[in-house]
Amino acid sequence: MTEKTAIDILLHPIRLRIVRAFLGGAELTARDLAQKLDDVPQATLYRHVKQLVEAGALIVTSETPVRGALERTYRLDPNAGKVAPEDIGAIDPRTHLKYFSIFVASLLEDFGRYMRADDVDVVRDDVHYLQVTFSAGSKEFAGFMKELEALIQQFAKRGRAKNQVQRTVSIVTLPERATKAK
Repeated sequence: MTEKTAIDILLHPIRLRIVRAFLGGAELTARDLAQKLDDVPQATLYRHVKQLVEAGALIVTSETPVRGALERTYRLDPNAGKVAPEDIGAIDPRTHLKYFSIFVASLLEDFGRYMRADDVDVVRDDVHYLQVTFSAGSKEFAGFMKELEALIQQFAKRGRAKNQVQRTVSIVTLPERATKAK
């Protein structure tokens, strides 16, 4: 999976949801995915799974004959979506804006899907959205991000246990820019 293809393939609202379904080492069939993403038409889901397989983001781990067809089980390639910092730096600002817009649109769709559910209770469900501003030098911030990534990976690598809820955490970091005097 090439870096440019990884970003272009993964940054699609439905494909992002498919990838998230595999986080934590899950192995799923297309039928399993259809149950998890029951609001996505089956043909659409299968088309996006095919694109993720062709790009190398999903790997076929087994094939089982089911009523004359092969049912494939997939898992996420652990390197899917990893892009080297120098490759990220080579992306022009307009393309970054496009990618960020897709990311934000995906967040809005996820939140809207949650809010359209019949049993919305943001307190019970521990729903949070916040923005925090703090000051840090380059080295301090790099250390903060490294610790944050390690903490996130610690939880992301765990499988889902009984009585646990799968949660999506989205974090955006941006430096504050001084406004130019007019």
